[in-house]
Amino acid sequence: EQALLGIGALVARRAASATTPSLFPLSLPCPVSGETVVVGCLIRGFFPPGPLSVSWNVSGEIVNFPPAPPGISTSYTACSELILPFTQCQDQKSAACDVVYNSTKRSLPVGLLGSTPGTADQGSRNLISGCQPSLSLQRPDLGDLLLGRDASLTCTLSGLKNPEGAAFSWEPTNGNEAVQQSPQRDLSGCYSVSSVLPSSAETWKAKTEFTCKVAHDEIDSGSLTATISRGIVTPPQVHLLPPPSEELALNEQVTLTCLVQGFSPEDVLVSWRHQGQEVPEDSFLVWKSLPKQGQDPATYAVTSLLRVSAEDWNQGDSYSCVVGHEGLAEHFTQKTIDRLAGKPTHVNVSVVVADVEAVCY
Repeated sequence: EQALLGIGALVARRAASATTPSLFPLSLPCPVSGETVVVGCLIRGFFPPGPLSVSWNVSGEIVNFPPAPPGISTSYTACSELILPFTQCQDQKSAACDVVYNSTKRSLPVGLLGSTPGTADQGSRNLISGCQPSLSLQRPDLGDLLLGRDASLTCTLSGLKNPEGAAFSWEPTNGNEAVQQSPQRDLSGCYSVSSVLPSSAETWKAKTEFTCKVAHDEIDSGSLTATISRGIVTPPQVHLLPPPSEELALNEQVTLTCLVQGFSPEDVLVSWRHQGQEVPEDSFLVWKSLPKQGQDPATYAVTSLLRVSAEDWNQGDSYSCVVGHEGLAEHFTQKTIDRLAGKPTHVNVSVVVADVEAVCY
C-alpha cells in the first residue's frame, strides 16, 4: 500500500551539518549621538543554535539578541550590541567581542568610532591578500531529484581577489547551456563565482560522469578541474523507537526517535507527521549525517527526535517519520507508530506532484 502525499503537505528538512559561526564587526562611522556610541557583533552561519555565549571586554550596556531560527537556510544568526559613553570611546580604539560556541572561543575586535574610508580600504586589502582559488562541484539538489525536477549541477570557483574573467566549461552538456551566476563576496573579502549546468534526473541516475573546468588568471596552473557522478547509491533503513519508560512515568513530554542508517550518499530528507498531518520543521531535530565506522564504501546514519505530549501519546495518536533518499524506489518511505499498535508499521510513500512547490532544505 502506498500513502499519497500532496506536495503542499510535505515539508522535508535536510539533515543539517554542524557548523561554527562567522563573526562580523558592526560599527558606525560616527557616534549615534554626542553622548553614546553603539557597536555590534554579528554572529552568523552556525548550527545547531547553541550553546552560545557572547561577552565584551569593555564595560557598557550589552544587548544580546538570541539566535534567530533558520528560514530557508539551516544556519542560525545572532547579534550582540555594546552601548558606551562617547567619552569612554576616546580612550580606546576598539572593543573585543568574545564568542564562545560549543566550548570554542573566538574574539573579534570592533572599532569603537567606526573606520575612515582609508582604514576600511586597507583592511579589505589585508583580507583579500589571503584569498586562494579552489574549485568545488555540488551534487544536484536532493529535493529536485526526489520530485523529478531538473537535476542541475553547480560548479563554484571560490577564493578570488577579482572574480572577473572566470571561464567555465562542462563535459558533457547534453545540449544544455550552462548559466554563470553573479559573483558573491564572503566575509573574508574573497569572491566566488558559480556556473550552473541544467540536467535531468534521468541523466544523473544513469551515473553519467560530469566534469567542470574553469580557467582564471589567479589560478597558478591556469585552470582547475572537478569531476562528479552519482556513484554508489544505497537506500536507508528506517527504525522508529517509542518513548523510553522513564519519560512515560513523568507523564509530561515524551520523545520519539527516528534512526535512519545504512544509506549512501549522505544527503537525506527527514520530516514528521502527527495523525497524518505535517509537523512544523522547527518542532523536531535532525542531526548531521555521519559515516558508519569501518565500512567501505561508506554508508551514513542520521537521527531525528520529536517531542510530543504524553497525553497525545497515551490516547493513541499516531506519529510517522518520513524519509526521502534517492536510493528508495518510491523516493520516500515512512514508519508509523502509536501506543496502541505498539510495533511500528512501514509503508512506501509516493509523492503526487501538485502545483504547489515543496520546501526541501
